[in-house]
Amino acid sequence: MDEFRELFLRHGPGHVVASFIQREQRRLDLGSLLEETFRRIDLGPRDLVCRQGAYVSPEVEFLLRHGAFFHPEREDILLEDTYRHIELGPLEFKRRAGACLSPEVEFLLIQGASFQDVPCGLSQLVENTKAYLRQSGQNQGNFFLQQAVQNNIHNGWRSLLGKVYNSHLESVDSEILCHIVRLTSTHQDEIKIYTTQTQVRKDGILWPPVALRRKDDSLINASIVELRGRSSGVDEVTIRVQGKEIKALRPLLQARSSYFKKFIDDNPKKTSFDIDELYKPLFDTGGLYKTIRFVLLYAQSEPRDVTLWSGFRHCGSRQTTERTLDELVDILYAASAFEMADLLGAVAQHIVKHGVSFIYSKNAQEIKDIAKEVNASILERYCDTFIATNLRTFTLFPSLPVELRMNIWRQMASQPQLVLAPSLDGNSGIRKLGTPSHIARILKVCRESNAEIQQFWGRPSLDGINFKFDIIWLHSRYVPQSMDIESSLKGARYCATPAPDPSLDSEWELGVDKIIKCCPHVEVLYLATTIVSHNDEIEYCRKFINREPRTIVEARRWIEESAHQRIRELRRDLQLELPKELREELPDCSTLPRIMLIDEKEIMRYIRVDFAVR
Repeated sequence: MDEFRELFLRHGPGHVVASFIQREQRRLDLGSLLEETFRRIDLGPRDLVCRQGAYVSPEVEFLLRHGAFFHPEREDILLEDTYRHIELGPLEFKRRAGACLSPEVEFLLIQGASFQDVPCGLSQLVENTKAYLRQSGQNQGNFFLQQAVQNNIHNGWRSLLGKVYNSHLESVDSEILCHIVRLTSTHQDEIKIYTTQTQVRKDGILWPPVALRRKDDSLINASIVELRGRSSGVDEVTIRVQGKEIKALRPLLQARSSYFKKFIDDNPKKTSFDIDELYKPLFDTGGLYKTIRFVLLYAQSEPRDVTLWSGFRHCGSRQTTERTLDELVDILYAASAFEMADLLGAVAQHIVKHGVSFIYSKNAQEIKDIAKEVNASILERYCDTFIATNLRTFTLFPSLPVELRMNIWRQMASQPQLVLAPSLDGNSGIRKLGTPSHIARILKVCRESNAEIQQFWGRPSLDGINFKFDIIWLHSRYVPQSMDIESSLKGARYCATPAPDPSLDSEWELGVDKIIKCCPHVEVLYLATTIVSHNDEIEYCRKFINREPRTIVEARRWIEESAHQRIRELRRDLQLELPKELREELPDCSTLPRIMLIDEKEIMRYIRVDFAVR
């Protein structure tokens, strides 16, 4: 252990220490060394830690990559110490100009520590946090406002933060509470609309599948409840609509709507308004009172209150469902006019979630136009995908110019297949010439398509694979069962493999390097994982390279650069272990493929079902 410490201090993370770990791993207590390093550097002088975007020190990251992990019985002790040292310490101890939710604490949560199991007890840690927040308004403002700014908070924080919200917000100034609500109201749930057609009805209409990841509403919910309790019967305004009066809480209206905020700020002494002063609908509607009542009710309710939407369920009757859709469209227009981004997103999300009932052939274009008008981008994309799947019309094919027809045939032929490498081994060991089923169908369309595809795609090939287009799915543990298969895979240009969990798989580059050596001509290697939004790629990048990217472009570039660097380092280390006479020239970076994340649902839609044997 002492020898390791001396080497680590002298040489830092690198080949010398890595070789020592490999030789002496059974004698080293890597868990204790990891905790010792974390305490010495990451909880040490802050100028050593707050380097360019790093989440944890390179020394800690190095030990993790070489198989170290915190002892389970020590994780929660370390979590409590880290939280007290940084989160409850001086403001200058924190990163990001005094922000809360430090990377060091989040790192320990990712490693498996839990606030539920800290030695002092969760309740005591909550009381300590509340005492810290009461010390100064700056502490309090930083703690809550920084959380309001962040859209993604690790689940491990929730047990602590939820108790702090529920017991401490009563002492937070109303102005800060309004600011919290205003900031968190801009966050949207993450929605991805897939182009795969899996929802099929008897009439042949296809609806796009949707993946939804909800944001954490704990802070805004607690803030709204607190503001509602303070303002009820004290700070109210009255809005008259079609001869009826609706009462609403002034602070919540101002917090949820920038339009209401400006209007009320410009008329501070008025306590009642006619709807004509606030909102002029684009068309005369008898449902104006119901629309405005819902808008005001939403402004004073928690975003996830399911009772709000109970009156907007789809019904068995088409006429009733269309009436419900009309009411939702009225609310969309009102949300846009009142500048309530969260309500606009919530209505659009409700329509999309129930798209099978609300969107159909006759109204898809109309709803798309409405969505575009009010800037409901999710609903617009959903309708656009529905239209592209079901309703596109085009000029009769024979009437198109020859060049365009040829291009269409080529585009159809260049559609890739996802070929599972193990399926090539088969049971009999006999490989056959074949053509993919989609190519076989195009060949039979007409003479023109047959001639063009034969020239563009080529003749039948072994296993029906065309390495110019097709993607080979390989797992790092896959071993070709014959020399023939091994030789064939060397022609692959596009490969895919499951993306490793960056917080668990410390030696993923070994598997990736194995794939690259199996397919030496690969140009692109896809890492398949679940991607609902750009936030997923940014979060993966942060865990993968221990830095926090600012944009999606930066995240993608950093993932690829880091992957290349780690593979080169692996090859260098492996060669340095060989005798000098057996070492080969180190591979140049240009020999490495592009490496990028891809959504596993998107790539799996290309999976090959069969091919036509010739």
